[in-house]
Amino acid sequence: MGMGWHLLRRKALIYFLLFFFLQAGYSAGEQERVPERPASIPIPRIEQKSAQRSQYIPLSYDVTSVRQPHGGPEVLSSVFTLEPVVEENYKRILKSTEDQFRIRIALERAKPYESFIRRKIEEYKLPPEIFYLPIVESLYNPFARSPQGAVGIWQFMADSMHPWMVRNEWVDERRDFWKSTVGAFEKLSINYRYTKDWLFALAAYNSGLNRVLYVMQTNPGKDYWRIAEARLLPRETRAYIPRFLAVARYASYLGRKGYALDWGGGIQWIQIPLSFPVDLRVLAKKADINLETLLIGNRELQFPITPPKNYALKVPEQYVEKIQNILKDEKNRLIDFVIHTVGPGDTLYDLSLHFGPPLSMLLEYNPGIRPETLQVGTKLLIPKLKDVGLFKRSISLSTQDLSPAEPFTNTYMVQEGDSLWSIARSYRTTVDRLARENSLRVEDPIHPGTTLKVP
Repeated sequence: MGMGWHLLRRKALIYFLLFFFLQAGYSAGEQERVPERPASIPIPRIEQKSAQRSQYIPLSYDVTSVRQPHGGPEVLSSVFTLEPVVEENYKRILKSTEDQFRIRIALERAKPYESFIRRKIEEYKLPPEIFYLPIVESLYNPFARSPQGAVGIWQFMADSMHPWMVRNEWVDERRDFWKSTVGAFEKLSINYRYTKDWLFALAAYNSGLNRVLYVMQTNPGKDYWRIAEARLLPRETRAYIPRFLAVARYASYLGRKGYALDWGGGIQWIQIPLSFPVDLRVLAKKADINLETLLIGNRELQFPITPPKNYALKVPEQYVEKIQNILKDEKNRLIDFVIHTVGPGDTLYDLSLHFGPPLSMLLEYNPGIRPETLQVGTKLLIPKLKDVGLFKRSISLSTQDLSPAEPFTNTYMVQEGDSLWSIARSYRTTVDRLARENSLRVEDPIHPGTTLKVP
């Protein structure tokens, strides 16, 4: 009896010690997954009743290093509150597989730019959720265009992109992730400086700062949610804010929803200043870089050719030295380009004769263009192989130069590169009459082998 009692006590002690060490080890393992807060930043005590509405995330904190906790409420920065209308939007996302799919596709598109944008968010001291704003604006599509004409991931209108961006025949910098991000963050910072409230700053980004300031001044003391409830802002803006916060909440906790998170450093983009044009297709081939990588970093280009001067080529950091060496060696052998707007009577044949490139090269640099369907107003990218000036089209025939109204008794078979304009000029008639006599419209295409009636 005595021996059995001692054995029982010894077993109990062993089980107790084993349980104690396992529990201590488990706790230590959990602590390793939680990043430490900066000691210099005071963390305010959050009351239990408000724990589900807000969480303090210092704006100077490295949000890219924060891993989502495995438990606890899904919360946002303290500058945002989860009002009932936000909760309604969030539940709508949870019920919609289409919404969830669109958000995840947008985040995949964002990956090449994520490191840059998150770094700029910290630099401008913006709430970290701003990273998810382009999901609502454009689904992170640089080529997105709204019905009103806003373009790019941050959706700038042509009249709101200055002084940060320009648009011309070579570039539309609203599609430039670098410049458009800087422009968006400066606008948001200006909005916050005037409104002193991030919800109003976001509302101003959507509907205009002057409109929001007027509503605030005529309704002193009311916060954003009371202003929205009173319908004092446009319907689009009232839907915009809760939609953004719901998307930010969903996207911030994707790890809990089975989404494979990427904790890598992402692409670090470096700008290389250029004073001469570069064909990205040639550069990618010579540098042994995926062409799509260069295109992703330079979506503002209207063609896969950089402008003749004053352009900053964006490349991943690991390729900078290789690309700089290539550009240095081949500077004197790069082709110059011009952008030509097609006018009445212009043909690829005439342009080829003037600037020097063969017809096959013109077609290569202008995919989708067909000589027989060349339309007035079309912009062509033309390699300039001759040292010549701008293309000067033939002077239109005056009324006195035209042949008398002879009947169209002859025929002509359309050749490669012909247009109604060039044929009319050759037979000294008007394009209107040539089209009318052949039951065509002036803008109709003509095809090689077609027989036309001519004077």
